[in-house]
Formats: sequence, C-alpha cells, structure tokens
Amino acid sequence: MGLNTLAIVLVVILISMTIALSVFSRRFTRTTADFYLAGRKVGSFANASAISGDYLSAASFLGVAAAVYASGLDGVWYAAGFAGGFIVVVLFIASPLRRFGEYTVPDFAFGRFNTNRMRLVSVVGVLATSLFYMAPQMYGAGTTWKVLVGRGIFGLDPYQSGVVVVALIIMIYVAVGGMKGTTLNQIIQFWWLAFAMILVVIFATFVGFDVNGDGSMRIRFNYPETLASQSEEPLRDVKTYTVAELTANDGALLAEAEAAMRPEAFAEVEEAVETGAATDSVTVAVFAKNKLHTLKNELLGTEDGVFFNKPGHRYNGFDQFSMVLALVLGTAGLPHILNRYYTNPSGSAARRSTFWVLVFIGVFYILAPMAGLAGREFIKAATEAGTVPQTADFVSGLLVKSDALMPTIAQMLGGEILMGIVAAGAFAAMFSTLAGLLIASASAVGHDVYEKYINKDATEKQKVFVGKASVVFFALLALTIGLIIPAVGLDKAYPALIAMMVTWAFAVGAGAFVPMLLTGIWWKGTTERGAIAGMIVGGGGSVLIIFMNMFRALGTIPADAGGIVGFLSGLTFPSLFTFPLAVLAIVIVSKIDGQLPKNVDEIWMRIHGTAHERYERQHGLDKVSGLFQKS
Repeated sequence: MGLNTLAIVLVVILISMTIALSVFSRRFTRTTADFYLAGRKVGSFANASAISGDYLSAASFLGVAAAVYASGLDGVWYAAGFAGGFIVVVLFIASPLRRFGEYTVPDFAFGRFNTNRMRLVSVVGVLATSLFYMAPQMYGAGTTWKVLVGRGIFGLDPYQSGVVVVALIIMIYVAVGGMKGTTLNQIIQFWWLAFAMILVVIFATFVGFDVNGDGSMRIRFNYPETLASQSEEPLRDVKTYTVAELTANDGALLAEAEAAMRPEAFAEVEEAVETGAATDSVTVAVFAKNKLHTLKNELLGTEDGVFFNKPGHRYNGFDQFSMVLALVLGTAGLPHILNRYYTNPSGSAARRSTFWVLVFIGVFYILAPMAGLAGREFIKAATEAGTVPQTADFVSGLLVKSDALMPTIAQMLGGEILMGIVAAGAFAAMFSTLAGLLIASASAVGHDVYEKYINKDATEKQKVFVGKASVVFFALLALTIGLIIPAVGLDKAYPALIAMMVTWAFAVGAGAFVPMLLTGIWWKGTTERGAIAGMIVGGGGSVLIIFMNMFRALGTIPADAGGIVGFLSGLTFPSLFTFPLAVLAIVIVSKIDGQLPKNVDEIWMRIHGTAHERYERQHGLDKVSGLFQKS
C-alpha cells in the first residue's frame, strides 16, 4: 500500500490546529466549571456546531455511508435514526436539563432524587455508555490510518498505529484544553468533516470518476439512475469462513460463493481451499438473505431476494424497529451530548442550540447515504476496469471492510487531495466525539466521585488535576479497547462494524438514562428506587444482551442455541425489549415505593418553574448568540 503524502500533510495540519487551540485554551481551565463546562458561556450557534461535531462521530462520517454501501435501504435507517434523535432532546430534555443546572447527568440524578446511590448508579451508566461509544471511534482510527498511510510505526501494524496515534493526540489535547479547548476544536472539526462530506458528493455528481484512468470514460453519480441500476441485482455480503466450513455439507457454502462471485475471484477462493488447512480463513462473497421476509417465504414457498432498494438485508422485523428506537432515543441518553447543554448560559439558549443542530445534522444525513450509493457505482465500475485503488481490500468487486468506503472513493474521485480532506474529516469526527466522551468520563470520575465522596474539600487545582488524570486514564483505556476489537475477531463477525458498535452505545444510553430522564423530568411520582430499578433493567439488560449477541457472532454461543439464551443472543439491538421494560420497572417500583423526596415541589419548580425563565429574560440570558458570552 502506498504512502499518501499530501493526504497525510492535510491530516497533520488538522492535528496541529487541534493541539494549538488546546494550548491556547489552557489559560481558561483554572476551575472545574472551566474544565468541564467552558464556564457556561458558549452561545447557541457555537454550541450547536460543537454538539454536531461531538455527535457526528466515525459512525456518521464513515459508518453511515458504509452501511448504505453494504446494506442498501437497511443502511439508510442509520441516517434516519441519527437525524431524528434530537427531536426527543429538543422536545423533552434540553431545556429542563439546562434549567436544573449542575455539571453532569449524575448531578441531575442526585439533585432530582437526593441520594448518593442514584449518583453512583448514574456514574456507572455514564462510563458504560462512553466506553461502548469509544470503541467504534478507535476502530475507525485504525481503519482510516490503514487506508491513508498503509504502514505501521514503531513496529506496530497499520491498524494498531492509527489506534495509538489517535488515542495519544486526543489524550493530550483534552487534558490540556479542557471543555473550552474541546469546544473550539469541535466547532472547527465539525465544519471540516461537513465540508469533506459535501465535497465528496459534489465531486461524485459533477466531476465523476475516470474509470480507465486515461480520460476515455468518465461516469458521474446520478441518484435516481444509480439507485435503479443498483436495485437490479441481489445484494451480496462479504464473509470470512474457515476451509472446513466452506467444504462442509458437500460444499454448500462454496457453491453459494461460486454463484455470487466473479469467475476470476472464485478461482482464487478455490485455490485457497485446495491448498489451505481446515482451520485457514477464506473471505468470500455470498448472496444476502432476506431476514425480514424469511417466515413469509417459508410459509408461501416463495423466494424474495434482497435488493438495494428493499429492506431485510441485515435485520428482521424486530431488529428493524429496535435499531431505529435505539438511535432515536439513544441520542437523549448520550452523556457527552447532554453535558454540552450545561455549557449554554440558559434554557432558551439550549433550545436554540438544538434547532441549529437539527439543521446541521439533517443536511449531513441526507448527503451520507448519497455517498454510500455513489460508492457502489464507482467501485463496481473500477472493478470491471481493473482500476480499483490498492489501499483497500476487495473481494469480487466488494470492499472487504465497508468502513473504508469514504477514503477509498475520495481517492478515486479526487486523488490525494480529496482523500486527504476526507481522511482529515474522518480524524476530525473521531477527535471531536472522543473528546466529548473523555470529558464526560472524566467528569463522572473527577466531579461525581472524587469531589463528592473522596475529597470534598479539594482545591480547584486538585479538582482540575484529577479531571486531567481521568482523561489520561480513559484515553489509555480507549486505546486498549481499540486494539482488542480485531484481536477477538469482531471486525470479521460484523459488516459495517462502526455503525453497529455505535448503535450498541445508543442502546445502552437509551436503556440506562432515557427512561430515568423522561420520568424524572415529566412525572413527579418517580422515586429514587424506581429510577434505579429502571436504570438497572434498561442499561444492565442492554449490556447483557449486546455481549450475548457478540458471543453468538463470534461462535461462543451456537447459532442454533434455543431457549432464553438463543432468544436474547439473537437480538442484534435490544432497545425494543429493554426500553419499555425499564419504563415499566420505574412505574411499578415507584408506585410500590412511594417515597418521594421531601423537597419534590421545589425540585419540580426548579425544572419547570417560570421564575427561572423570567430571570433569564430579565438579564438577557435568553438572547446569547455569540461564540462565547463576555464574562
């Protein structure tokens, strides 16, 4: 794989800007309010840009286009769910949460229910959600480095090098710059990644791809025509099997691969099977199964192939609904997103921030599926002409790892310059989201544990030091998680792994926090025991089911397992199961318990009362729109 010098230079420029802004912001991180919340002085438009940068992670920039490329219409659900998630935030959570004040979600839990147990359970939920969300960012870092650089450093392979470099950079700039430095960086990173996505779609539509590399044939992306042409043949999956699996049952899988693959590609598979040991791995292309219509087809004795414009490629009916529910509700349960609302100076400013976020991410999620669709057309044409880039792995004209789609088609459309812009955009997406996650994790440990229980009399200097030390710890933990993912084989077990892992994080957040937040904000009868029960059922249940599904995908739990183990491990996304159970647990336990906080009316007034709104209007806090409000 070649070294893309110009592309690397553009990435280095972005990294240099990031570190410079963090050093500049160091002077503003003297207190915990500065370190965790940027002094609560971030204006609506600026905070909307930072929230969008925080939210548009590797799953959005790399994963949505990759999911559409690999799964067609099933992949579009990711874009729809991600874009729709902020509706719940703006309607039910943003303004009350900011009016309540404090620093973090565990702060809200403690203030609402007035118990230490509630704060500590919330801290566990924050850390679980954040770690699940860090995993796909680190995997995206390794994947992008492999495509961009193609070689390792310090004896590491390319994937490991990307994970280590990104983890170290993010650790330095968050620890140095705190929330103010993170906010400035997230604003710049959002506009960079948005520009990169816009540029890819513009190049695909108006410049096109030089198929033969000599100007003799150039094709351009036309949305309706490409959608129609890609819907004419069944979708194919790229999967890895052992030689023993391919030759079992009289070579049933091998025969299926022969029908799905190009003759020259299948010839390589045949050679690998003939010369390899039984345990050797071979990557093949096979036709996708229609999971949504399987039962109907069995009953009617018909066949319903999976085409690009039809659902059912990856998810059955339960998983279809559960995935969208996890994405829509999970946005309201992401601690690093909710923490950003505390940086607004007022509740009304928080609402305006969400309005701009809806505009920004709405445009982005229209463009990302278009990039995925364009990638299918261009890569297919390049395969037939023999001009596919050598910086990614292909099997029979399909990307082995669809998460490499964005940098791959950028290189095809605009050479090193466009690839560099896109690669920098991918790193920007990872940096901005990881920064928010590190701040959220550090605040959970530094603010919610150290300051409240370990050293209540800590000086501001001590508090900030613990916050920075927590950032370093969680950055190293994220690095470790990133290295483990391919080591255990998760990258081979799931196609479009980045989008899958992010949805798991959303599912954990949706189960752990959203039932508690919705009932805690809108139902006065919610008790502390009820809220804890809901968080354990929703969050704990989601984590359990996700790990069971991982073990099933890795072969630890047999695919034909029956009973409760077979049912739970077969749930790709648990939210349709865990969210209503969590709400039910809160209602039932709260009704049985009946122990409301003694100052519940005061708490209710603090969340919903008009006195705060009048105060904001009187002091002009509902009209903040600049980058940072003057002190």
